[in-house]
Amino acid sequence: MEEVKFQYGTRRVLEPEHVLPTSAWRLDNSRKIHEDEIRVDIKKIHIEGTSFKQICMEANNNEEKIKQRIIDIVIRRGKLHNPVTDTGGLFSGVVSQVGRSFNNKKAFKQGDSVVCNASLASVPIYLDKVVSIDRAFGQIDVEGYAILTEEIPLVRMPEGVPTNLLLFTFNESGTLYRISTTAVGKRKFLIVGNNLLSNLLFGYAVRKVAREDAEVVCLLDKKTDMVLRGESISQLIKLVFSEVHYVDILKPMECLKGLRADSLFDVSINCADIPGAETINILATKSGGTVVFANLINNYNIALYITESISRQLDIRSADGYLEAYDDFDIELVKDLMPYIEGASTANLTVDDDPAYPINRQTRLQEASGQRKSLLEDFICESRAMAAVLDEILTVSKYDCNVLITGETGVGKEKVANLIHKNSNRKMHPFVKVNCASIAPTLIESEFFGYDKGAFTGANEKGKKGFFELADNGTIFLDEIGELSPDMQAKLLRVIQDGEFFRVGGTVPIKTNVRILSATNRELEDFIEEGLFRRDLYYRLNVVRIRVPNLEERTGDIPALVRFFLDKYNRKFEINRTMDDDAIEYLKQCDWPGNIRELENVVQRLMISATGENINLLDIMKELHSDVFEVSPVNNHDDSGPTGQVMDLEKMVSNFEKNILKHACDQFGSTRKVAKAVGISQTQLVRKKKKYGI
Repeated sequence: MEEVKFQYGTRRVLEPEHVLPTSAWRLDNSRKIHEDEIRVDIKKIHIEGTSFKQICMEANNNEEKIKQRIIDIVIRRGKLHNPVTDTGGLFSGVVSQVGRSFNNKKAFKQGDSVVCNASLASVPIYLDKVVSIDRAFGQIDVEGYAILTEEIPLVRMPEGVPTNLLLFTFNESGTLYRISTTAVGKRKFLIVGNNLLSNLLFGYAVRKVAREDAEVVCLLDKKTDMVLRGESISQLIKLVFSEVHYVDILKPMECLKGLRADSLFDVSINCADIPGAETINILATKSGGTVVFANLINNYNIALYITESISRQLDIRSADGYLEAYDDFDIELVKDLMPYIEGASTANLTVDDDPAYPINRQTRLQEASGQRKSLLEDFICESRAMAAVLDEILTVSKYDCNVLITGETGVGKEKVANLIHKNSNRKMHPFVKVNCASIAPTLIESEFFGYDKGAFTGANEKGKKGFFELADNGTIFLDEIGELSPDMQAKLLRVIQDGEFFRVGGTVPIKTNVRILSATNRELEDFIEEGLFRRDLYYRLNVVRIRVPNLEERTGDIPALVRFFLDKYNRKFEINRTMDDDAIEYLKQCDWPGNIRELENVVQRLMISATGENINLLDIMKELHSDVFEVSPVNNHDDSGPTGQVMDLEKMVSNFEKNILKHACDQFGSTRKVAKAVGISQTQLVRKKKKYGI
């Protein structure tokens, strides 16, 4: 049989099949190489800037959590390809094995130090350990390996060059080289960014080739972190830049007004990863000038729209495809900058969570275009926890692979499934939802796969299509997947593996092409250990896993959820109820074991039971703590009070105090803990307990 020819690393693609490694969700990162591959032991990884920020933010800047998050990405995907930012990075290491038929043009041999000048989004890697983190450069020292094919550019590590600076520079290589050819003979330059080292790299590349009287203006966002400091950096800034301005890039028109920079520059360079920078670049560049984008993350397409809208003729460029000339150019640049960078001190920085500075590339574009609201429908996402989940949902949607959605009861797993389908390539095809726990065991096979006429007593004489047949070319959502019987698990596995099934009573196989989204509030790993769930099926369903956080982890979403439910039931009941801010704030402090479903039920009951148009804090407390608010009616034979009075104020306050103390005693036990919880002294507590007979 003729040997199958694999090109561009496609042999290593696992999910989905028939795509390139960059587009794949998961790669095969097994250690044993094929004869046309080379293995490199990885020593240092440069993580793409937005990816590094996102990982730090998600881990709350906790170093151990950052390390674990990086390893988790590699475990899930077989490559360091962040699903939230859709970006990778670069690495350096040492050659450990060269395949016999590897097209070894540069004569690499075991022990050679090399740099991979292609994104890790395309390269199968395995990480055994993240040793340390360099926050200043966004890099990590690791123990692991990478598997490369001949198409991936490998560069021999030059002697005497700092690896951290070389990796950082290689990350910008395509655009740096482009600048060196664009800047020749030009005089006025603007560099817009939010990373000082990036701006210095581009500024120095300009200085090397521009006219002697060139003006190079640096525009840095006011939130730019000074990761490199010291006299040598100050000297480099003076050498490279004519002027340095710190501005609020999120307010581009204000920036331009303050700089009086409208239509001044021959060339402007965008290396900022926040919205607004593209507007500054376009408006600050004179007609006939050139705007260069460091990468496509920087709202390149928005810039094109702006150019059209202002009728200005501009040459808008981004990085070229790979050229071998990049490598030598970057190495020379690094050698020039070495004395300044090596003499600098570095800061150990943390990343702040500021919703005005979105991390995800798609999020930035969607915010700028107004597309985000239509993508989300009524999906509430105002907390950091859900923002990370949402970005992952929107990224995973475009990969045609199976997804396992996990989380507690009531967190909104079905809503996540809806979003994935709506934003996928199958959105115009059927979306079939199935609750596996609600179907009787005797009927589940016929419901899943349908039946032929006469299959069993009482069957429809024309037969019936099952869920998988109805969902063909679309998506099927299997909720409560953990409740499937072992027999149905085996049948489902066969459908996934073979892409076909038989109807009950049928003899002709029916082909099916569906994407499977499944959900569970169970720990399927525990079920596997107990023999209740098939391990092979689990791996087939769990190509991508999305965990939906509970309400306790996303309290920042509660005000928006409450407002959403108020609006929903105002329309349904044709009423107009509102809720005080302090009442909503109190809801944020409560426990919600039933999560969003429980919160919705509480809001609905409050709207039904409210006596007025406005729901206040007392209404909330009465609903949630009815035991504390229990009161005994005044003796019906006591006519001393005013007509219609249920209880006088003094009795109501006393009863309220008694119930609060009783509730606290039941919850905390000891008098010391109870006194601390209710904010009184232990002596006062003992006296009040005696007063109320508690």
